Amino acid sequence: MNQATTRKPVYSKLFSMIMLLAGAAVVLIPLLWTFATSLKTPAEVFKDDFFPAVWMWSNYKNAVLAIPFFTFLKNTLIILIPVLVGTVLSSALCAYGFARFNFRGKRTLFLVLLATMMLPSQVTMIPMFIMFKEIGWVDTFLPLIIPAFFGGGAFNIFLMRQFMRGIPRDLDESAFVDGANKMQIFTKIMLPLSMPPLIAVSIFTFMGVWNDFQGPLIYLNSSEKYTLALGLSMFKGLYNVEWNMLMAATMLIMLPPLLVFFVAQKYFIEGISISSAIKG
Repeated sequence: MNQATTRKPVYSKLFSMIMLLAGAAVVLIPLLWTFATSLKTPAEVFKDDFFPAVWMWSNYKNAVLAIPFFTFLKNTLIILIPVLVGTVLSSALCAYGFARFNFRGKRTLFLVLLATMMLPSQVTMIPMFIMFKEIGWVDTFLPLIIPAFFGGGAFNIFLMRQFMRGIPRDLDESAFVDGANKMQIFTKIMLPLSMPPLIAVSIFTFMGVWNDFQGPLIYLNSSEKYTLALGLSMFKGLYNVEWNMLMAATMLIMLPPLLVFFVAQKYFIEGISISSAIKG
């Protein structure tokens, strides 16, 4: 009996390791294929060999020179930076209101907010396009930036609201006794203590804006205003696709989100886990 009971944890760990390795393989094999294809010649792309015979590192340089890469990078940053600031600040303010203030219809309003998470983006796509077209914002960066300053997204509000509910109210009361107003409590107490969910929301927003293809495709008509995600389409011709160049540019675009996630993954996981553990 003792041997049987000691073997169960070993088998359980072995099974967990096998499942983790299988999951890692599912994620890493396409990434390795992309990397290998980025180093091939056009003739080698459709051959059976996984890795190229000669590694063409010049594909990365050629990919950057083949399209206005740095113009697209500048356009992406023009959208990314204000959206990041607007999303984090507006979602934190909304979460602070739901977590700390009591007002009539609070629960109903919060339920309506959560219900918007179930609404597909395709439902609001056409009305939003018509609205922005009527005010003359099509082919500008404004439709991709301004909405971030109006709430920051239901999921982000929910994530930070859950975290803020776990911060003791005694801190608010002590600061209020010392003469702090509601905004000072928000900026000097709630925001510094809410760093984990703030970082998690920042990572979500960064990856969402950096990889966004649909938004720029809908609102940007001029090629000089394209973002990096939209600029990848330039490697697709009418009759052929430069797969090696496309994969090289994809690898370059993929690096910043990977670096951001690995640098901030500790706070990202902490913000998600703590917020999900708090009920209410």
